[in-house]
Amino acid sequence: PEIKCFLNGIDLPRIVRFKTLVCKVVGVTFSVAAGLPVGKEGPMVHSGGVVAAGISQGRTKFWGVDTSFSKFSDFRNDREKRDFVACGAAAGVASAFGAPVGGVLFSLEEGA
Repeated sequence: PEIKCFLNGIDLPRIVRFKTLVCKVVGVTFSVAAGLPVGKEGPMVHSGGVVAAGISQGRTKFWGVDTSFSKFSDFRNDREKRDFVACGAAAGVASAFGAPVGGVLFSLEEGA
C-alpha cells in the first residue's frame, strides 16, 4: 500500500529509504521462517521500489560517504524517481508471483 500511495503522488516521508528496506527484509525473513501466516509479496514489491529509487538517485550519504554519480543527475527529479519506483515495484511483483506479465500490468495500472 505504501508504494501505491507513493506512485499516486502522495508524499510519504522516508518510504523509499535503505533503513526501510533492511527492516522489511529482516521482518519478512523471520516471519516466513517462523511459519507465521504472512505474505512475502507486499514486502517484495516494496523492496523492489526501494532498490529502484536508490538506483534512480545514484547517490547516498549512508555511512557518511557521498557517492554522487554524474551519470544519474538527470534522474534526480520526482517524476523520474516515480518511474523508477514503478519499474522496481513491477520487478517485485514479477519475482513474488513468478509472473513477469503481471508485473508489467501492475506497473501500467499504477502509472495510469
